[in-house]
Parts: sequence; structure tokens; C-alpha cells
Amino acid sequence: MMEWIQMISYFLTNELRLFLGLFLAAKVMDFLPKRKILLFSAAGGVLVTALQIAGFPTIGVLTAELLVITAGTWYYLRDKLNLCLFLIFFYEVGVGLWDFLLQAGLGIMFRSENFINPNALEYLAGIWLVRLLMLSGAITLIKQDHQNAGTLRALSILVILGMFGAVTLSEQTILPLNEDQVGTWIILSIILLFAILFYRVNQQREMEAEIAKLKQEQAEIVERDYQALRRTYADNAKLYHDLHNHIEAIYQCLTQGDTQEAVRYCEDLRTPVREISQTVWTGDKAVDYLISSKMALAEQKQIKTKVNIEYPHNTNIRSVDLTTILGNLLDNALEAAKTAPDRLRFLNLTIRRINAMLIIKVENGYGNTPTEENGKLLTSKTDKAFHGWGLKSVQTAADRYDGTISTDYKGGVFQSIVTLSFQPVKTA
Repeated sequence: MMEWIQMISYFLTNELRLFLGLFLAAKVMDFLPKRKILLFSAAGGVLVTALQIAGFPTIGVLTAELLVITAGTWYYLRDKLNLCLFLIFFYEVGVGLWDFLLQAGLGIMFRSENFINPNALEYLAGIWLVRLLMLSGAITLIKQDHQNAGTLRALSILVILGMFGAVTLSEQTILPLNEDQVGTWIILSIILLFAILFYRVNQQREMEAEIAKLKQEQAEIVERDYQALRRTYADNAKLYHDLHNHIEAIYQCLTQGDTQEAVRYCEDLRTPVREISQTVWTGDKAVDYLISSKMALAEQKQIKTKVNIEYPHNTNIRSVDLTTILGNLLDNALEAAKTAPDRLRFLNLTIRRINAMLIIKVENGYGNTPTEENGKLLTSKTDKAFHGWGLKSVQTAADRYDGTISTDYKGGVFQSIVTLSFQPVKTA
């Protein structure tokens, strides 16, 4: 009877260990496991349990478990195999360390060697306690909004506590612990601590690289819009410089009775003026010009436009942030609407204030169904290394105002909504 209890217990604890390892990798690496990967993990738990019951060495059982979890994460992150191996290896070491610490701790508390004897039923008590703590930690992380920061902080604390626990066990005299085993766990706990420090430094470096790319894209957007404004003003400067010549040409057409030619000539002259003319949408000149220029560009491409704006004045929303958000959303909408069929060639911009919230909604027709991966939209542009940063720029700007971004696609219509919290600013 006891053997069956041990076999079932080994199976359940191994399954929990595998599932929680996959969960940790998913949270840190930001992916969502599919059903077939969960089934594969369950089959891996059966294999690990069989090896354990068959009397395989602990290192062999841990290696099999490591390979199962790594295979599951590799399915999603094939370009980050090194990071997957790094993460799962130290997960296995960390769980093994805490299994040992709690087994020894319970043995010292109850003054019984059964808690460190693999053949005794009490041996499973420490393992089950660790699994339950891991399960409660996983539930806590699920409820958090920013899991990555919370995960790393919790792991750092656990590793430090584990290192102190291993050092404390080396000084106790109640249980006859193997000195080499205790020394090994002390060394592994120190390695774990350095591994987490290395991971945090690497994560910081990647974050700085991403911020640099965002800044580069924002600079390119500003430069592009500046060049468009410069060209428009240059066209108007030429128009005003040659005004007397244009008036003379129109006069000659009218005196000769050629009104159609005069009308055509006037239409040609109106083009640069129409491009530079602005409607006061928000009261911010930079934002108003951006909206006007994007709408003019849409009309040139035979894309129907509709603008409905109710913008609050004197807020803490910076012009550069609003320009970043609107510029990227409208650029994406224009790019998508160009590929849409005639009935869906439209672009709608709505900005509304609801109490202390600013809602920005952009709707446009779409020619092809957007591609998603792990719930995230993928850029449809061929230069994927350069593109795909638009919504990240929007998110960076929105984060300054506790903002959110949501996207939806239905019936050939794509919708982006950005919500910003703002504070009124008093003017003198």
C-alpha cells in the first residue's frame, strides 16, 4: 500500500513540477502554452515518474525533466534556445535546492531521519510542501498585472533565502547530513544567485536596446513629417512668388472666354494651399497639422475620411506624446486602407473626453486578415526587423498616462483604441 502511495505521490509532484516549470517559462518569456504542449508535458511527467520508480540516478531523472520542459518552451521560442536552457536548468536546480532544504528542515523540526530517507513516506512531506508553495506562488503571479518584475523579485528572494538555509544546515548537528551534499547545495545556491543577477543585467540591456530603437523610430517619424511640412511650405512659397504670373495667365484665359481652362488652372493652384490649410482640431498646432496632413494624404489615395474630435484644453498630455500616438495609429491605418477593397477604403478618427479620460479611436478598412502570434499583432511589412515598432511607440507614450491600447478586427474593419488618463493644468 505504501509503495502505491509513493508512486502516486511521485507522479503528482512530478506533474506539478513540470507544469509549474512551463508556467514560469511562459511568464518570463511571455508566451501562452497551447493544449498539445500541456499534453506533452503530462506525458513527460509519466516518463519522469517511471525513471524515478525504476531507480535511475537523480541526475538522470532531473535531466529527463529538464529536456521535457525545454522542448515545450523551444516550441515557442526556437530563436532563444540558449535562454530556454538557462532558465529551465536553474529552475530545476532551485526546486531541487528547496526540496532538500524543507526535507532537512522538517527532519530537524521533528528530529527524524525519515524526512531525508527516500524509502520513507515522510520523505514526501517536504516535496509536497514545496509543490504547494510553488502552486500558491503561481496563482499569485497570475493575479499580478506586471508578472515579469514580480517574478524576478520573488526568485531573487527565494535564492537568497535558499543560500542562507543551505549555510545554516551545514552548521546543524541534529541530522546526519552528508557534508559533500550540503556543500554542493551551497555552491549551487551561490551560482543561482549570480545567474539571476546575470539575467537581470541582460534584461536591462535588452530593454535599453528596445528604448533606443523606439527613439530612433520616433526621430524618423518627426523627420518624415518635418520634410513633408517643408515641401508643402516650399510649394506655397513658389506659388506666392509667382502670384502675378498666375494672375496674368488666369486673366488671359478669361478675356479669351476660355473659362474651363481658367477653372483647371485654379484647381492646380489650389492643391498646395489645400495641403497646408488646417482645421483647428485640438488647438495644438503640431497635432492639428499632423491630423490635417494625414487626412489630406488619405484623400489623395481615394480613402474616405471622417474626423470627430472633442479635445480637452490645458491638460498634462504632451504634444510629442500625442503626436507619437496619432502618427503611428494613422500611419498604420493608411497603410492598411490602401490594400482594402473599394467599399472598405475609409479611415475614421475619433477623439473623445470622458471625465478625466481621453479616448482615441482609429477605424479603417483592411484588405487582409491581420496576423497574430501569442495574442500579439505581427507587422505585415516585409522589413520586419525595422517595422513592427509602431504600437510599441504608442504603448511607450501611453504608459506615461497610465494608458491602455486595445485592437480589434471584425468584418474587414480594424479598430485601435488608446485610453489616456490626464490631469487638467491651470493656466495663469
